[in-house]
Amino acid sequence: MVEVPEEVHTARVADLFDLVADSYDNVGVSFFGPIADRLVEAVAPPPGAQALDIGCGRGAVLFRLAEAVGPSGEVTGIDLAPRMVAITAHEARARGLTNTHVQVMDAMRPTLPSGRYDVITASFMLFFLPDPAAALTAWRSLLVPRGTVGVSTFGAWDPRWEELDDLFAPYRDSRFFPVDPRDPDGPFGTDAAVEGLMRNAGLVHARTSTFDLDLTFDDPGHWYSWTRSHGQRMLWESIPESDRDQVKDAALERVEGWRDESGRVATRHGIRLTLAQRP
Repeated sequence: MVEVPEEVHTARVADLFDLVADSYDNVGVSFFGPIADRLVEAVAPPPGAQALDIGCGRGAVLFRLAEAVGPSGEVTGIDLAPRMVAITAHEARARGLTNTHVQVMDAMRPTLPSGRYDVITASFMLFFLPDPAAALTAWRSLLVPRGTVGVSTFGAWDPRWEELDDLFAPYRDSRFFPVDPRDPDGPFGTDAAVEGLMRNAGLVHARTSTFDLDLTFDDPGHWYSWTRSHGQRMLWESIPESDRDQVKDAALERVEGWRDESGRVATRHGIRLTLAQRP
């Protein structure tokens, strides 16, 4: 397999999240918000703290950090996608968050002051990076001594999602999916593996907490809209246009079988929060 240069990978991820910027966290499914609540509670930034949210998206974690640190603190959000940054910066201004700043920046090479941040968060973005361990190493230098980094990743998947694997597998471009977050033998396959990433980056006191998150969709069409509103859109975009409708129809037929007694589609995901400190 020919490896994709890092700058090509980065550009594709930026394009993807620009594509979903309007619908991201905006299709009536409570996903990023509950995870952000738990992540901010876990990293527990005190009032007046300096906080950095990497891959800030539409601000689920960013805005909660801003509330936690208060007007005497400061929050910075960075994201690869210019449209995502523009929308989130506009929302921050609309909320009157004068302590919040958002800018376009590569998470692999953040050009920010060393030793500045009390807290760094990264929610559901570490597995999009071409080298997660190298990114964590770069982030470590941005923390104050004993500052905290906290990331959210997938824990146990609802096993019904495996029913869809054969539909997407022929189209999965491993050049742009260098890390499969569901691979049990991969760097995100277990709590210990993610903690190992932290330790390999020179972070200490790595620990994990987990919780289950129930997702409910009005119907299979709502599920489909949600899968196209965030990073999973890349899977759909990897399918040639000539095959896309066929794959969609097959997926919707299977998701139809996921309806609960109320007629809605309900799934459950395990969510993992991993924290560590700079020595």
